[in-house]
Amino acid sequence: MPPRKLFGLLLTASLIFSTLFADGDNEKLKQAIQRESQPKEVLTNFERDYVLLKKGQFEIENAFSYTYTSAKQIYLESFAILDPVFLTLGRFGIENNRRHIFTDNISLRYGIKDNFQIEIAVPLIYRYDRYSVIAGEGQAEPDKTQDQAGIGDVSVSLTYQPIKETDSRPALLVNLGYKFKNGKSPFDIETDQYGEPTELPLGSGYNSIKIGMNLVKSIDPVVVYGGVSYSYNKKISVNNTYYITNPDTNTTTQYGLVEVDPGDTISINVGLGYAISYNFSIGFQFIDDYTFATDVTTLEGGVQTSSEAPNSTINSAQFKFTAGWALSENSSLNFGLGVGLTADSPDFVFEVRYPIRF
Repeated sequence: MPPRKLFGLLLTASLIFSTLFADGDNEKLKQAIQRESQPKEVLTNFERDYVLLKKGQFEIENAFSYTYTSAKQIYLESFAILDPVFLTLGRFGIENNRRHIFTDNISLRYGIKDNFQIEIAVPLIYRYDRYSVIAGEGQAEPDKTQDQAGIGDVSVSLTYQPIKETDSRPALLVNLGYKFKNGKSPFDIETDQYGEPTELPLGSGYNSIKIGMNLVKSIDPVVVYGGVSYSYNKKISVNNTYYITNPDTNTTTQYGLVEVDPGDTISINVGLGYAISYNFSIGFQFIDDYTFATDVTTLEGGVQTSSEAPNSTINSAQFKFTAGWALSENSSLNFGLGVGLTADSPDFVFEVRYPIRF
């Protein structure tokens, strides 16, 4: 066959082949690109602090969590604080506490720009506590139970991404948040005629400002990330007073809590996410929140005294396992299980999150 005819035949076959399989190749190429970008999408399943919405995009997320905490405290003379609610005066014994907290957190997010996002979170909380006391003589008091439902502390935050990820460097995100003291404050709860609390707190009782930075890097098919933040917890005036009468001398002394300066909190977290398939991913994360000591101003007999609250330094660390299932392009179902690593941490936290993007 002459070379010119052979060349023409090969050119014709090439055109026919391209026409027949162009659509299929484009689809395969599209899927390959999607798979390449999948590691970054892993973070949308369970770590929202590292992924921003596009400009004009809106997202609503319903996150349900169950937190269980058990604690045993031995108190001697004077008083011991297990929670800002529970004060034990002039007794000795062992107090067992079991706390169940159910939270339905509704978050609304909006992409102001491709690299700038605003978010507001509103928690709805139901808390159930059961506690018992074994006195020093070995006599156990009956179990006491309390429950409380209502709104928790509402928060609003802004997240900005000044640096995008490249082959050689991670993406940088910075965020600024403010938490309001909407929830029932531990310093404003009602008490009965004996001074025992009849309500449970659902909030911290103080406002706080939080600033942080996060780094994220894709190493196909894994995404590694980490961040650090600092929370400034604002001082509050309490002015809660009560009176105790000494039956021997028949004298009454005024006691009270005048002011609380909660310790600030430093938080760190590191983790990784792994895309097992196109629509399923898993992740592991370490989270540690360290809160400095709280300073309190108390009143006794008309005299105010400022001091550091005993045992008020808190180190709460968790190891968290997460799994995300992409139901569609704009929604996913995500699960998380956090296990406490320190005495100040909850025993465990189980959560289910369902975000929808519009």
